[in-house]
Amino acid sequence: MSRELEGKIDIRRVVNRNSGRPISIAIIGDLCLDLAYQVTTEQAEISVETGLQTYSVLDTKPELGGACNVAVNCKILGADSVDIYGIAGKDFFGDLLISLLVKQGIGIEGIVHQETDWATHVYHKVFEKGIEHPRFDSGNFNEPAEESIHHLFEVLAKKLSGYDAVIINEQVPHGLHNKVFQQRLNALIDDSCYSINTRWFADCRKLNNVYRNTIHKLNEQEGRLLYGTPCLLNRKDLALWLSRFFEQPVVLTLGSDGAIAVDDTNDGNKIVQEFKGIHFSGQIDSVGAGDAFLAGLVVSQAWGANLSEAAYIGNLCAGVSLKVLYKCGHPTIEEVIALDETADWRYHPEIADDERKAHYLNDTLLEIVVPSHMSHFPTVAIFDHDGTISTLRQGWEAVMEQSMLAAITGDAYDSLPSQRIQSLKEDIHEFIDRTTGIQTIEQMYYLVELVHHYGFVPQEQILSAEKYKSLYNKQLLLMVAKKIEEVKAGRLDASDLTVKGSISFLHYLAAHGTKLYLASGTDVEDVKQEAALLGYADYFEGRIFGSIGDVKNDPKRLVIQQIINTQVTGKPESCVVFGDGPVEMREAKRNGLLAVGILSDEIRRYGLNMKKRSRLILGGADLLIPDFSHTSILAEYLGWEVLQ
Repeated sequence: MSRELEGKIDIRRVVNRNSGRPISIAIIGDLCLDLAYQVTTEQAEISVETGLQTYSVLDTKPELGGACNVAVNCKILGADSVDIYGIAGKDFFGDLLISLLVKQGIGIEGIVHQETDWATHVYHKVFEKGIEHPRFDSGNFNEPAEESIHHLFEVLAKKLSGYDAVIINEQVPHGLHNKVFQQRLNALIDDSCYSINTRWFADCRKLNNVYRNTIHKLNEQEGRLLYGTPCLLNRKDLALWLSRFFEQPVVLTLGSDGAIAVDDTNDGNKIVQEFKGIHFSGQIDSVGAGDAFLAGLVVSQAWGANLSEAAYIGNLCAGVSLKVLYKCGHPTIEEVIALDETADWRYHPEIADDERKAHYLNDTLLEIVVPSHMSHFPTVAIFDHDGTISTLRQGWEAVMEQSMLAAITGDAYDSLPSQRIQSLKEDIHEFIDRTTGIQTIEQMYYLVELVHHYGFVPQEQILSAEKYKSLYNKQLLLMVAKKIEEVKAGRLDASDLTVKGSISFLHYLAAHGTKLYLASGTDVEDVKQEAALLGYADYFEGRIFGSIGDVKNDPKRLVIQQIINTQVTGKPESCVVFGDGPVEMREAKRNGLLAVGILSDEIRRYGLNMKKRSRLILGGADLLIPDFSHTSILAEYLGWEVLQ
């Protein structure tokens, strides 16, 4: 039997509850070093001896990896004392690894220097203009000596009673965790469970079934491998099975989709908490995110947090780490709290990723993602503009893709191989899909990051976000201007440039006293002019909002917050949001408003565009309709007066 937990976890309370008590953590596992090289072929020669292309190294950065990275994360998150246990080679890289640990304040008494049969684990990572080359690894043939293992456990046993938590790290195929080591560690775990209050945590790639008497943090793939093939369990049931299999608490991480924590209650039931993943508009790097999650989980538990609270904080720690590129992120508590306050959550990923899990109302095209309890006419309705009402800007994605491609490649465009151009187009397409609905100026700030990232344009030639937006808008408005000319000439009218039934639906709502708001990521003056041109501006009675070029003041967020504060105070269920993008869905969900996603086909202006389905559900849509010709079904479902 499981019991669902609901409600947001108060991170500040968790952090402050035991902040005055010093905590001590040990990490035992694979000591690794990451060396990241940024390279270019500029001013590099073809080797006379071999005829091979050489590379100019622009930058080299050593970063602690494996158990070392976990240790650093624990220290930065607030653990007063962090000790690490493992084996390092008697080589240059071993000395470098030790020096970096000492610099971070990590205790190294438990590190054994093994001279033979051991090379320090080093991962050489080479990046060229945003592309990662094949990696070079050292330490793949290591064999721990018995005397090394004996010395390591001698130190650990002596200090064990002083630790609040011990983390077992295993990620190297030929590293510390041989059979002798496994037996010694399991014996120590079993003995300590009865004699001291130290919590044991295991984060293993291959040995999850070995260290059973621990709190397990593992990913979905590792969990399904333990279950065996075929594993058809959904994620929640898999997490419950793992908890019963281990007879221990479990945290199952789900990559971009968050995590699930399962713990036991005093009455023998299971507490299950599902944590949403976080959506990021900018670039992310998953390297080290799992280590950050683990550190947040363990440090929080050492502070006295329960498993659900600790897993929530771990999830946010992973999110902070994801935003750090080309190296492992080391989240601080301040960064974790800030992300908690601003995070854009990903909702219902299993439904979003599988159309077979769609639930339609009877035989209609109204998809119910979350059942609505609205039973009266809305006081306020907020509409997105482009793609929700207007199709004047249909085709903007292609214009932006070409504009971004030109910005990223610069003068190198003509000389790049066709495969590289195609790869860039795919990256740009994915970026546009990920950022659809946010302000154009915000997309352009991310574009500046991309131009720096790919490195085709010299630093001095990279433009500002405002300039890139101006160049894009110039091309977009040329396309829009042609459609406007057709309207003014009488060859097109509003029905040709709006989503089917949208204007009639605006009339229907306004006639029943609903206050209508229009909120768009497009520049505000353009939104006002286009709404007036197509004949529906008056329905909004001046309540039309758009971008003013300030990324900190998103119009959709501001409008919804204003409405929450002034129009629907204490009654968020009296407000509904309509849109074809995830931004307005997230803002609605964040504030408890009904979110209706429009799967609009902007070319035909009616019918379903299933490409929008996933991002709308992930954004938090409660209901989905293809266009506004289906609003009579929607009105009946919501208990409104049926649309005539």
